[in-house]
Amino acid sequence: MSRSSWLLASLAVALWAGAAPASPRLGAALLGSDTTACAAFRGDPLRVGDHVFLFGIDPPSVTDGWIAGPASKPCNTALDAPAYLVRLRRPIDDEPGPGIALFDPSARVEYLDGEFVVRTEGAAAPLQFRQCASNEGLHLTAWRGNRRTWHEYWYLGFDVEPNCSEKESAP
Repeated sequence: MSRSSWLLASLAVALWAGAAPASPRLGAALLGSDTTACAAFRGDPLRVGDHVFLFGIDPPSVTDGWIAGPASKPCNTALDAPAYLVRLRRPIDDEPGPGIALFDPSARVEYLDGEFVVRTEGAAAPLQFRQCASNEGLHLTAWRGNRRTWHEYWYLGFDVEPNCSEKESAP
């Protein structure tokens, strides 16, 4: 392959890849009773002012907010990801607890059949969120239909009754 052919092929692939919508960025969050939260996202850093959604699983709840900057400490000892302080539009829960954070400018959030689902640009099926318990923590997951697309473990530091299926808790 000549150098010019290789460059054209590389450019075509880059343009095609750039046109494809990215999957939403998902992270684990510590939700509380005030208008701040801690969210941990893997991957490229988020910027101050980025709009995010935060979801509580049990009971189902959602709010949105904006990245205010890096958090002063990790959201949870089990999370190995950069932590961010999030300023919330409104408090999400009365008690602090784990939740799911989502960053995707194309996201539309709907409440269907007792749960929040997220539709994103280019995705055929919406995202649905679940949580289940293992011995000392929670498995937070996102699903498109029957396919798990994201997983994070939230360490609780005390024993809980396990109720996860193998599919829900697999690494």
